[in-house]
Amino acid sequence: MSQKIKAPNSKGGGGFVWAVLAIIAIVAVVIAAIFFIGKDKNSAKNDVPQEDVSFNVSQQGDDVVLASDKVKQDAPTVDIFEDFSCPHCADLSKVDNEDIRKALDEGKIKVHYKFLNFLDQQPGGSSTRGASVALALAKTGDAKAFWNMHNFMMDQQKTVAQSWDYKDFGEAVQAYNLDSGVVDQIKNGDVEGHGKDVAEHNKADLEKRIGSVSSPVVFNNGKQVQIKSGPDGKPASWVPEVVK
Repeated sequence: MSQKIKAPNSKGGGGFVWAVLAIIAIVAVVIAAIFFIGKDKNSAKNDVPQEDVSFNVSQQGDDVVLASDKVKQDAPTVDIFEDFSCPHCADLSKVDNEDIRKALDEGKIKVHYKFLNFLDQQPGGSSTRGASVALALAKTGDAKAFWNMHNFMMDQQKTVAQSWDYKDFGEAVQAYNLDSGVVDQIKNGDVEGHGKDVAEHNKADLEKRIGSVSSPVVFNNGKQVQIKSGPDGKPASWVPEVVK
């Protein structure tokens, strides 16, 4: 016996109606999500932090180096390997950045950030974008811009580091009155090649040191620091163990 396709408004066509309503509901949810994501992105770009710092920033080889003019001769040199897509790196940054800033301001520490991109799900992913933007800011020598955007990318990881494209970053860093050429390079993604190269070099460096790649990993004068857990199970600040 042959089967016939029923018209949507015929008896027994209720399933079709419900299917249409379900599709409409799904589309509405998707549109709302896109709207709120866009709203969050725009809001974040207007809320970049403006914390003043009293230390310097420079790029030296594959490292972003932070140090005060009054850094003590025997101050420990700390290497921090991190990936902007790593939630554990974000957790650590949230608890140690104030300790790091205070130690830098007092000349008690010298910090080398070594960015990775091993968590990228695709070429030029959020890990590479974060590293590329951070390196571009460090090259300007503007410590305030680097420090604030670095911490902002970690603190607002899902909204910023994992969601922004180069145009978003370029628009946001204009808040730091950078040279327009630097802003354009970030907006256009021209900084990505350098970021990828540095991340690959740091990956090889970390593999040589510990035989694998993970993050965050911290070294004090070449010796790996064991990152402890706080009462909430998340990483605790390592700075008190290094800066006596």
